Amino acid sequence: MSWREPDLFYGDKEPPRSLPPMKAYRAAPRSTPKPFAWESMGTWVRHMHRLFALEGPNRDHYRRTRETARALTVERIRECRHDDDLERCEAMLVEAAAGWLYGLDRAFSRAERGTLLVEVRNRRKLIALGRTEAKPKGRRLDETRLPFSALIRLIQTHQDPLVVERLRLERARRDAIGETP
Repeated sequence: MSWREPDLFYGDKEPPRSLPPMKAYRAAPRSTPKPFAWESMGTWVRHMHRLFALEGPNRDHYRRTRETARALTVERIRECRHDDDLERCEAMLVEAAAGWLYGLDRAFSRAERGTLLVEVRNRRKLIALGRTEAKPKGRRLDETRLPFSALIRLIQTHQDPLVVERLRLERARRDAIGETP
């Protein structure tokens, strides 16, 4: 009905104004759940298993699961020193699309899972070798980083004459600055 048409009950008079409702019929905003805090890879694995055990369709649960899962980064994987925790994490990343209601396949894209999986496997291999960090990038045989005894041994036994020349130049440089034992 337009404002020009007369109301059937009130004629030309305006109907009485109604008061706004005292109660809003909108749900009160809730605080969003925070992701679980964790210090080690084993704690992360336990938190994720606990979240996966609760398979109920709930937006807050999905958000907490996603944010807890996304707290796993390449830097945090590199900090891990325990092979058994890395093994559990690797199994979770491999079985990400195993049919959980809301699993790691929803929190990470396939490319992100692949990056994390490569980092976990590299870290496990380093731990198996007894190293804490990867070798720095550079030449395979860097004569400046060789100990003096290895330098002398390689000068005497190496088969490539160009490499032997480089090693002799390095020995001469060390002699000039007084680095020889």
